[in-house]
Amino acid sequence: MTSEVSNQYADIDLTEEQIQEALRAAREKEYFRRRHEAYLASLTTERQYPQFKAEELMDFFKMQYQVDDANRAVVANLCFYFSGDKRFNGDLNKGLLLSGGVGVGKTSLMQFFARNQIFSYRMVHCRDVEKNFAQDGYEAIDKYSNNPPVAINANPFGHQIIGFCFDDLGTEENSKHYGKEKNMMAEILLNRYDFKLPYHSTHITTNLTAAEIKEQYGTRVTDRLREMVNVITFDKNTQSRRK
Repeated sequence: MTSEVSNQYADIDLTEEQIQEALRAAREKEYFRRRHEAYLASLTTERQYPQFKAEELMDFFKMQYQVDDANRAVVANLCFYFSGDKRFNGDLNKGLLLSGGVGVGKTSLMQFFARNQIFSYRMVHCRDVEKNFAQDGYEAIDKYSNNPPVAINANPFGHQIIGFCFDDLGTEENSKHYGKEKNMMAEILLNRYDFKLPYHSTHITTNLTAAEIKEQYGTRVTDRLREMVNVITFDKNTQSRRK
């Protein structure tokens, strides 16, 4: 049947322009057919995301920050943690509480590792949480009590849900919203525990000692933190890096 149809039009001559237009249309159709096939294939192909070893993370860190006797052990341990290396001195399923004096580099360290292959997180200063509560009330507490979603492909490691690192715990004050005073960070940390969020999605930096945390936030928060986080402490004699 096909050959009969072809023979039916065999005596029809086409101009060179018509031939070229027909070829162009056929090629365009084939191009989009192949694009569609490639798209369908991409939906069923698992995307490969970067994975870095601890030593590679250390090299990347050295490109931006100084590593010396004062911070080497802490940086190395964090590289172990954020690469999922079993050499990490702690529990890889828990989050981190990074403790040390003013200016030793806690915030810079956690900012560096915010996007990581294990569980990325967003840095938020505890004083900003305080301001958010004063403005938005319990909506702000709900916001930080849960892990936020991120746009598809917005994270280089493919994470669609990320955690939080609460920076400078202890610098905030009890805040009021319409006259109601609240210890926001205590409430948020307890919520994150009660909501059974993955422990490794909650990180903290602080200048406070364990005793000071207990005094400011109470025994219940302290007990929950023991379950939720690994405590990594800078040596008390570590000098500030701020000029």
